[in-house]
Amino acid sequence: MRVVSLFFVIVSSFLLCKRSEEVVKKAPAGDIMVKIGDTVIYTSEFKAFLDSLPEIRKVELARNPENMTRVIAEFIEAVAVLEYAKKNGYLDRPQVKIRWIINSADILRPYIYEDEVKPYLQVSFPEIQDFYEKNKELFKHSEVVRLMKIDSENKKELEEIRKRIKNVQDFINIAQERHNPAEFDMGYVSRDLLPPDIAELVFSMEKGEISKPLEFRGKYAILAVVDKVEEGYWELERVIDQVFKAVRNKKIRDRISKITKDLILSTEFYVNFEAIERDLNVQLRRERFEELFFQRLQ
Repeated sequence: MRVVSLFFVIVSSFLLCKRSEEVVKKAPAGDIMVKIGDTVIYTSEFKAFLDSLPEIRKVELARNPENMTRVIAEFIEAVAVLEYAKKNGYLDRPQVKIRWIINSADILRPYIYEDEVKPYLQVSFPEIQDFYEKNKELFKHSEVVRLMKIDSENKKELEEIRKRIKNVQDFINIAQERHNPAEFDMGYVSRDLLPPDIAELVFSMEKGEISKPLEFRGKYAILAVVDKVEEGYWELERVIDQVFKAVRNKKIRDRISKITKDLILSTEFYVNFEAIERDLNVQLRRERFEELFFQRLQ
């Protein structure tokens, strides 16, 4: 199946467009690898394609020379099939033509993103600061506590552990011995993220206070309130990763929106939405196309 999918990508990538004599003249310098009918592929082009494959594909081909032989042989066969199909009108058949376009678009989207969107996604610290200041409401929080836990199936074990804990540092030392950081440090949590009885207890505790063993999410646990923060706005330093992602996502949306608008406003773009609704009995408006184009290109 891997070989079959690889050939589909090869064929769809290289043979997406008809090659006219003008295109052949502008082809990169180098030896011709395949020339069948109007289709001309140079060794440099095929090598560039191989270089663009994921590393795991390259390793698979390098491990077994027979795989590379098969790739090249079946690619040549695919060129021959394509040229025969073009010559005999198969590409004009609706079921072939439409499937070809859909599959080709799936292959091309990542390349368009790489060339037309990705270069615009550098994010500077001043941009992060500006976004944070203009969108501070996104980073507002209710009263929260930074909560840590040591849990066990055995309540008596936790009771013995609790006797050894004199302060938060003792708690953290024991927690690190028993759990990974992601297991014992729950981060900053609000009331709505905890069971009501646990929330009532935790938010009545002071910073640095440690609970006795109690039932918590199907186990027994000792809870420690490491920090307590009143309702307000997170400082930029605490949410800088979130702000970075928000700025980057905005740049993606803005760039794809521009590509979409440029496409729609070009003289080459025409969709007869009225005919689609009338003849195909679907409700389709331009706004829906724009939305879909935007979503699929991300």
